[in-house]
Amino acid sequence: MAVIPISEAVTLAELSADFGLTRSRDPDFFQEWRGEFEPLGELDRAAIARVVRYYEALLDRGAVSENLVKMAVVSPLLDLAGFYEPEFAIADERSVELVAEEGDRLYRGRLDLLVLHQSLWLLVIESKSSSLSLQKALPQALAYLLAGEGVIIFGLLTNGSEFRFIKLDRLQKIYGISGLFSLLPPDDELGTVVQILRRLKTTI
Repeated sequence: MAVIPISEAVTLAELSADFGLTRSRDPDFFQEWRGEFEPLGELDRAAIARVVRYYEALLDRGAVSENLVKMAVVSPLLDLAGFYEPEFAIADERSVELVAEEGDRLYRGRLDLLVLHQSLWLLVIESKSSSLSLQKALPQALAYLLAGEGVIIFGLLTNGSEFRFIKLDRLQKIYGISGLFSLLPPDDELGTVVQILRRLKTTI
């Protein structure tokens, strides 16, 4: 059996060939990132502005590492979205290893951050160095989601500056991806990312 490290070798073509995975172009498949959201409060907007300000300061000093992305951006987002509440259990990459087997191939990797709710995989966040594009990390994130449990799994892909949500139907082997959201001016879309996270939290 060929063992393929998810972090290095997996590609979208391999996932398509090995798992029959296809991308849905139907806007109705992934509606959770669209539409009207609950408005953000004044404290929310102030907290989001701090995240942006601190992250911009880190960028001014050079490329932001994966660990700094998790500390400066991902952790505050999870807090704002309510994923540190008691009913959610958070497991980091040191405690979560995923294996996806298909035919004679075994996909093995580690998660950067995983949010669980009552043994259902609610949200997978795959953070990458700020110098890497989200497109390069998409196959890795999808491989992790395929190795998960449950039918519908959501993911958030970020390099710190940009964000993209993923929805996967593991039974139908279909996935959808959201539009691209930027933390940096002039877009300033971090508030929308928080709103989508809150919707996912109440949807699952």
